[in-house]
Amino acid sequence: MKSKTRTALILGAAGAAVATALVLDLGHAESAAPARGATPVEPASCGAPAPSHADAKLEHGKLTGALSAGKLARGGGGDLHAEFEIATQAATNAQRPPLDLAFVIDRSGSMSGDRLEHAKSAARGIVEKLGAQDHVALIQYDDAAQVVVSSLVMDDGGRTKMEKAIAALETGGSTNLEAGLELGRHEVERVYVSGEASRVMLLSDGMANVGIIDPKRIADTAREAANHGVRVTSVGIGLDFNEDLMESIAEAGRGNYHYVKSASDLDKTIAGELASVQATVATNVELRLTTSCGAQLAAVHGYESHKDGDATVVPMPDLFGGDDRKLLVSLRVPDATLGETRALHAELVYRDTAGGATHREPIDLGVQLTDDRDAAIASVDQGVMAEVFKLEAAESMRQAAQEYEHGNAGSAAAIIATTQHHIEAKQAAYKLKPAAAAEALGDLDEMDKDTKAYAPGTAQATDVVKATKWKARAMSKK
Repeated sequence: MKSKTRTALILGAAGAAVATALVLDLGHAESAAPARGATPVEPASCGAPAPSHADAKLEHGKLTGALSAGKLARGGGGDLHAEFEIATQAATNAQRPPLDLAFVIDRSGSMSGDRLEHAKSAARGIVEKLGAQDHVALIQYDDAAQVVVSSLVMDDGGRTKMEKAIAALETGGSTNLEAGLELGRHEVERVYVSGEASRVMLLSDGMANVGIIDPKRIADTAREAANHGVRVTSVGIGLDFNEDLMESIAEAGRGNYHYVKSASDLDKTIAGELASVQATVATNVELRLTTSCGAQLAAVHGYESHKDGDATVVPMPDLFGGDDRKLLVSLRVPDATLGETRALHAELVYRDTAGGATHREPIDLGVQLTDDRDAAIASVDQGVMAEVFKLEAAESMRQAAQEYEHGNAGSAAAIIATTQHHIEAKQAAYKLKPAAAAEALGDLDEMDKDTKAYAPGTAQATDVVKATKWKARAMSKK
């Protein structure tokens, strides 16, 4: 998911009230600059108390922040999770911003037949739904990449020209994916205006094997596009593409990643992507996190992040109407002194597409240190711990998928079993309801059954690997 290695460390309990189950070493990646045009909201002083759960009203929804426990046992290690949820209201047609889009379509030899025809059909379906406020470009790539149609307005004439160009696409040679991505990015940048919806839609069924093939450099191209306001969505078709590369492109490009096993499902997948992009209500979205009172931010899970002075900045995908995104972070607070401590200041920064204004909405979260361990356990947040369990399950599913992919079915089963036992033990220790662990345990059980049903190396096993990684990514964000 990241351009840097992610290492999962499952921690033993450091006291009865420790509300942490997983720490990820993410590293930091360069990303978008902080939003401008508004005065930052400074965190309150260290001594002022703060709740363990808080809400902030957004222009089109609500930001909720919650710690995994309202109280911690003194001397227990001070480990906590904080969950942030952004929920937006359904968008109206009047709010729809103009769309700047580039199709970047793989036409290598392996795309011949149904795959290219379905890709063409999906692209035509989108063009038919766009209007004169929107721009579309068409890029094809095989051994090299070419701009088939430069970005143009989707009025009657533009739509006709684009449909003819799409119909004329034919298969060629190898897969120069980065060159296609770079051309698509520049075509969108050429017409993009801040606040509009943007998308490079990259389709491929294979491996990058010509031109720049280093996954990190390809992800950097997507990240650079995102830094300039251009979001990148990747669509992997069939069983032969590099899912880790396609996922890293989407992650760095602050877009979506789709796994499409059957080319016949492309129309539905791309139509769904268009619907969300057209419902964009906020762009330039980032969550800025600052600790206080000696607290330390250990990790950001599921998203790239970078430092900006004392703040950790988490650039996020654009928000669309009816969106629901979750972000989990790990932190550690000093646990030697009894009393309340303000641990974390969060500020969601975004640009409203309807009014064009930049908004900053703050939340402060705090925890109480106590010698009453029963009170600490009773304060554990069931909802946050459900997300912690999902995150742990997602990371273990990734590890198990890698083992399974390399033929180590036994190792995959052991990873799954160990994680299930760990989650069940945490559920019992914190006296959580079964529902808190049900989703995570169910996903692990489903993967366990799949890996035992198919021998590694078969087509069915390859599908399990790709579907599992795709699902694990979604579990870490929602």
